[in-house]
Amino acid sequence: MPLKLVELQDRFRAAVLGFAIGDALGFPFRGLPPAALARQPFLGEDFVARPRGGFAKGQFSDDTQMLMAVADAVVRERKIDGRTAAQHLSWLWQEGTILQPQAGTSQAMEQLLAGTPWMSSGAAMGVRDPGCLSRGVVAGLFSEASPPRLAHHAQVLTVMTHKDPVCAAAAAAVGRAIQLGLDGESRGPQQFCEELSAAAAVADRELADEIYYLPRVLSWESERAIPALRRVGVSASHFDFEQGLPAHVTPVLLTALYAVLKSPTNFRDALCLVLRGGGEVDVAAGVTGAILGAHLGCEAMPARLRKHVLYGEALVETADRLFDTRLERVPVTTPAWANVKR
Repeated sequence: MPLKLVELQDRFRAAVLGFAIGDALGFPFRGLPPAALARQPFLGEDFVARPRGGFAKGQFSDDTQMLMAVADAVVRERKIDGRTAAQHLSWLWQEGTILQPQAGTSQAMEQLLAGTPWMSSGAAMGVRDPGCLSRGVVAGLFSEASPPRLAHHAQVLTVMTHKDPVCAAAAAAVGRAIQLGLDGESRGPQQFCEELSAAAAVADRELADEIYYLPRVLSWESERAIPALRRVGVSASHFDFEQGLPAHVTPVLLTALYAVLKSPTNFRDALCLVLRGGGEVDVAAGVTGAILGAHLGCEAMPARLRKHVLYGEALVETADRLFDTRLERVPVTTPAWANVKR
């Protein structure tokens, strides 16, 4: 049944906080192999410092920074506008505040700052790092519950850094997963993946098919499933899979979705499953946290993590401003929002 207004606002907050919490849990371990993470006894229970760079406990990475920047751009324009989103993203590089971004994203932002138009600045076709996925959270929170419209918004928010349609498809899938948490309806794994597949298919059919058939892997033990998922859509000549999740949008997305489906009501267990996979665990855990946050709300997250993620008040403010802006412009005919109760 449709959520009450206060519940809906809580889900907005939980999606943004969930991404930041997952990102901050994974940031200290980004790039470590699964074997090293297997020795961490309390993985996912509390934040740890990232000694490489001197980052404090609870610090999230560039992925959450980009989420917040794009959300602010949407609030400013009261719509999803690529030019403004690109300006807000490029400011992070111009001011030197971005934290250890992917090389492809940085090159795109440098092109943008050098005067390249935002629709042309993105990394070339074939560059499919997962730095675009956090923008799918914003697309899901703000866009209409229509696969073509959501896919268009995902493409607008990703093209300035990633031209490859697989990246837009992956962001659309994340966005649809967020939206399914906001409508208050319960779905089984197959229906959930069908909805995400439909959103991704507008931009890329192959990724849509991988999402559609993902429930087949749920019967596997995670020790078998995670190593298999990290190879999907990735050339073995480009990555060392023994190091964990590669910096590629497809296995990062599929691993996050697998964790959500494997532990749909347990925030910590789902994040631990992702974190133990090694490699690009910050963005994968961020996507996992955002989707579960949108489905479960803030109370499902451990209080310790909500309290100690850095800049928690700013994260909540970002979510609230996006929520208020979304309510101001939502048409009463939009199915996913029309029956919101006060």
